[in-house]
Amino acid sequence: MMAGRRWAFGGSWRAALYDWLLGPFERRVMPPFRRQVAGGASGTVLEIGAGTGFSFPYFNNTAGRVVGAEPDPGMLGRAVARLRRSGTGPGIPAGSLTLVQARAEALPFAAESFDTVVCTHVLCSVRDLDAALAEVRRVLRPGGRFRFLEHVRAAEPGWARFQDAVTPVWSRLAMGCHPNRSTLARVEATGFRVQTLQRFSVGLPPVHPHILGTAVKPALKQVAKPSGEAARR
Repeated sequence: MMAGRRWAFGGSWRAALYDWLLGPFERRVMPPFRRQVAGGASGTVLEIGAGTGFSFPYFNNTAGRVVGAEPDPGMLGRAVARLRRSGTGPGIPAGSLTLVQARAEALPFAAESFDTVVCTHVLCSVRDLDAALAEVRRVLRPGGRFRFLEHVRAAEPGWARFQDAVTPVWSRLAMGCHPNRSTLARVEATGFRVQTLQRFSVGLPPVHPHILGTAVKPALKQVAKPSGEAARR
């Protein structure tokens, strides 16, 4: 619920508070989900909203190079410290994970630079969801995969209305988090083809239900070359 962030209060202490508040949840609940999201990433990988680096231990040797993008300097500083202290996951060579300060809506990378983009609890708090997804699509190569874990708007009307009601206050208290976003619909509207999807509830209200999935950027269509008699006309 945590990256892309425009917070009502400032200071590097908020990154320390973030780690302190979420540390128990990360240790007790998140490992199997991060293994699916980060552990399944392959090729040249971009993590948007890298935060303080909770995903770093879960990348493995299927990822040749990993770039973590994080907009908040306090979070980025703690991510650098975590990387120096703990390193990356098994099979990732030292120095193959690099960090840059960047917003998901304005990624400083050339088009079609990455094989995989991953994010975990990020799209709820980017300022412009559609712009962030458009950037993910832009930097992915054709056939590339977008791996995500996000909490989303509830399907039940009553629960969705509750999320709507609490979002103005919640977003101020919870670092820009919007619990009422229809994230899956926006992923599909951006042109991704959802390949796998799990739905489940974890964590405290109002930040559930969750979705965990993989979406594919369609490969470029090949234009068939004429052959035979048609080619001679």
